[in-house]
Amino acid sequence: MAAEDLAGGLSPSLGSLVARAWWLSVVFAPVYGTCGLAWLVPAFRRRVWYRLLTTCLGASGACFVKWAQWSATRSDLFPDALCAELGGLQADAPRHGWSHTRCLVEAAVGCRVEDYFEAFERRPLASGSIAQVHRASRRGVDVAVKVRHPRVAFQMRVDSRLMVLGAKCVEALPGLRGLRLSDTVHQFSASLAQQSRLDREADALRAFERNFRGWHDVNFPRPLLATPGVIVESFARGTLVNGLARDAKVRGDLTPRERRNGAHLVNRGEDIYLKMLLEDKLMHADLHPGNLLLDDRGGALRINVVDAGMVAVLSDDECEAFVGLIEALGAADAAAAARCVRRFDPANDASMSDDAKRAFDADVAALFATSCRGYGTGVDFGEVVRGVLTLIRAHRVRISAVYATLIINALCLDGMAGDLLPGYSVLDGARPLLSTHRWLVSDRGAPRRTKWWRPRLGPALFRRVCLPVAWRLKKIHDARVKRGIM
Repeated sequence: MAAEDLAGGLSPSLGSLVARAWWLSVVFAPVYGTCGLAWLVPAFRRRVWYRLLTTCLGASGACFVKWAQWSATRSDLFPDALCAELGGLQADAPRHGWSHTRCLVEAAVGCRVEDYFEAFERRPLASGSIAQVHRASRRGVDVAVKVRHPRVAFQMRVDSRLMVLGAKCVEALPGLRGLRLSDTVHQFSASLAQQSRLDREADALRAFERNFRGWHDVNFPRPLLATPGVIVESFARGTLVNGLARDAKVRGDLTPRERRNGAHLVNRGEDIYLKMLLEDKLMHADLHPGNLLLDDRGGALRINVVDAGMVAVLSDDECEAFVGLIEALGAADAAAAARCVRRFDPANDASMSDDAKRAFDADVAALFATSCRGYGTGVDFGEVVRGVLTLIRAHRVRISAVYATLIINALCLDGMAGDLLPGYSVLDGARPLLSTHRWLVSDRGAPRRTKWWRPRLGPALFRRVCLPVAWRLKKIHDARVKRGIM
């Protein structure tokens, strides 16, 4: 989806673009004025210029803040030092007034707020770059009401158009062409278009609810009413998992109850990720601990997954290429891993020469020789994946936004495991499902086998016959590892 199609609105006028461009030129003047020094002095670029760029992005509005936060996850495109600076940027999201909330909500429900809701808290619970969330009550049940900020869709259309132009200008500067800003801006515009329509988030929530219907300990908010500017959904209760992970990291020790909860979060978090990847091919694009809540009321543990504003729909080829990479890690097969990574963007075949491919393959082999010896060897999954991302950036290998989403979610899961269940290997935990997938669906990233039954029967056998057994084996593995760790 093009940037100008954001939220289905009209393209901004020339006057709007010029006025906004003038303002942004003032905000980013320190960046432009020092880019020559940043190019000449690497130490200045790392220690000063990246921080200056981050500060200017933070002062430029919601669209630029969200781009910075999104880009912070793209270590395949940007240097680690820049990603670290961008990752510390918090959205300065002002809360809009009650009159705007009332106007949009009443237009959505078709009557006065007081007639539709029994109670409605005027003070929002939280405010993000796109919308703010209010707590309300309808028919005796608590609900969450998400309301889009005023003019946010139009402002994002303006800024997205300018970001495309700005990226091209920056790439024209000596030494900065390698940042590949145009790639990330175009990919970001597509994800931003998805976020700016709240009714699309409601569609994603309904899809997740269908996919996880039989998982009684995993819940998604249920949309009750949705328009492009408003969602009324069931209220998700629980404690944010990022708070639990932060406390565990600070204290360095956990109570027995926290260990039990942490083990459940890690095991089921990996289950959620693998189900989205292998079964549903519909991935929550922001599956980090800040969007997971643990509800332990009544003694039963439930995980609530929120904020489905971005999702990634996986094609068969995308799923096979990414799963092939993880399978290659488990098999310690560097050649297969390199092949799978090069499949992350069709343009790699044309843009990479044979010498470039051999150089990339050799570096992947060297990484595997020192850090990845396969299942059951204590592989640090996060270290290996970050090493692969470093090689992707060094060799200018392209990867699409879908693969970036899958990688970042996997790294978030690995980080959560390190905080809440030290000693648990997410790679070993996924082995039963990955091994089953390898033998019935894929072949370690190489072209599918030519046996007549594989294309026709392999996926069906995997889903209907072998997958339930693989889930059972994973549950047994998790229980055994948990007993050993706890």
